[in-house]
Amino acid sequence: MEPPSSIIDDYFSQEITLIFALLVYVLIAALDLSYRQLRVSQASLNENQSRGAKRVARMLSSPAEFEGTMLQFSLLLKIGIIFLITKIFNQPIAAAAISVTLFFIVNASLSFIVNRRGQMIFGRLSLFAYLLCRLGAPFNIILSRFNTALDESREQREAQSIEDITDVDNISDASQVEEKRLLKSIADLSTTSVSEIMRPRVEVAALSTSMSSSEVLNKAIECGYSRLPVYEKNLDSVRGFLYVKDLVGYIRDGVKDFDWHKLIREAYFVPGSKKINDLLEEFRQKKIHLALVVDEYGGTDGIVTLEDVLEEIVGEISDESDET
Repeated sequence: MEPPSSIIDDYFSQEITLIFALLVYVLIAALDLSYRQLRVSQASLNENQSRGAKRVARMLSSPAEFEGTMLQFSLLLKIGIIFLITKIFNQPIAAAAISVTLFFIVNASLSFIVNRRGQMIFGRLSLFAYLLCRLGAPFNIILSRFNTALDESREQREAQSIEDITDVDNISDASQVEEKRLLKSIADLSTTSVSEIMRPRVEVAALSTSMSSSEVLNKAIECGYSRLPVYEKNLDSVRGFLYVKDLVGYIRDGVKDFDWHKLIREAYFVPGSKKINDLLEEFRQKKIHLALVVDEYGGTDGIVTLEDVLEEIVGEISDESDET
């Protein structure tokens, strides 16, 4: 039988370990939530040349690596916390209830805080995040190679069936040929990247935040686009998009002097390497029609729209506003 002092020491050591694990879990959960929020406004970091900002920009350019690292540490800590709670209370059902309640309270509280202080939180914890990414790098490499091997195996199995479905060489019926070509275009969505179909940066019509409302109206009418990106200093610091339909009321009422900045809507950023089928699914889920394409450093590469994706499937779409 263990002496009472040993039992007490063991009990308190478990409590201390639990508190430490909870603290680390809270930090990682805060990092993960603030990271997701920060990715929306990542272009603004390009204007900041501090060491911390550069560190954050590097992590923002590798979302899969960062999110994978946070996920693995978060899972390990959750398992450890549940194990410690079970050992301390020695009642599995009560421990499960306490664990679920605890994680719910932590995540709900952090979501509330991060929504208001996300960028500041991530900035303060960026060094901690960087160290975690370094620690998790070996596991990420192994997991990446494993996923690559699985993807290659799946692609090899699917390649023959896709080729059979889309083979038009031996089809004489014109309608069947068109159907096969359409199927092939859809199949190609999983191998075509956003950078291949986007409108490049040099062709993007945009608005500067320094423009007056009358200049914005003239620019919107002149360019003929329904949505325009809005930038601060240059296209690498995009604040959001202005929807021309939001200006209709001012145009109708003849108002030329108004605060158009309050009409700016949040921009959605995607990497140029993203596959079109994934982009199409994100457009559907988020109910949006366009996104800003960024490079690995957060700089603007161009714009991709739902129309660009549809044209990749059915061919060029023209209307009365297109040049002939």
